[in-house]
Amino acid sequence: MARQGFGGLLTDEQWRRMVRSGTPRRHAAGQVIMRQGDPGGSVHLLVEGRVKVTLIRPDGEEVMLIMRTVGEALGEMSVISGRPRTATVTSVGPSQTRMLTEERFRDFIRSMELEPPLLRHLVERQNESDLLRAEQVTLPAGRRLAAALLRLSRLSGEPIEPGLGGPQGEGGRGVLLRLGLSQRELGESIGLSRTSVAVEFTRLREIGLIRTGRQYVAVLDVERLRQLAEGDVVL
Repeated sequence: MARQGFGGLLTDEQWRRMVRSGTPRRHAAGQVIMRQGDPGGSVHLLVEGRVKVTLIRPDGEEVMLIMRTVGEALGEMSVISGRPRTATVTSVGPSQTRMLTEERFRDFIRSMELEPPLLRHLVERQNESDLLRAEQVTLPAGRRLAAALLRLSRLSGEPIEPGLGGPQGEGGRGVLLRLGLSQRELGESIGLSRTSVAVEFTRLREIGLIRTGRQYVAVLDVERLRQLAEGDVVL
């Protein structure tokens, strides 16, 4: 799988050098890697596994924002801004990171002249945030869920397994999403209730676009899902 996030903007050699300089950290499923409100002071490079990013709202409710996978830099915003962590990062399954202190991370950025990719990374993060907010305001529930599943397909989709729709799905390329998320968490990330997510999942199953099981969703035709997310087709 290609590196995501900041790591995806670096050369293989730049990424290897940063990873080698970090202290190995292993995280069990459900383990908090960094917590909202804590001081910064370090960056974790995600080298294996997936994590979810959650936020505690002013009313005390925890909501999921997004998932991250290999290549991501975690906690870099606090290091850059000097402010406390703005979200909680939790390992979805077993994962590994390499931890760099704030000083070590800044030294690498300067010595390897990585300011341009870091700036691009920050701009892409802002664009991502703007896009997610716009989707919640403008898109109906079905397109919101389709867009979320499409992002997850690009992030961590595995080629579909035999028995879940054939080697290439039904009518197109298929992928398996091992979410490790509840419908409630998925709904929180796109501003939908658990009930709304369940209704939209039922619709997607009825038209043969997905199959679902415990902790997984099989997308049987990624191209058709993209068309649905972009409004080219309707349920």
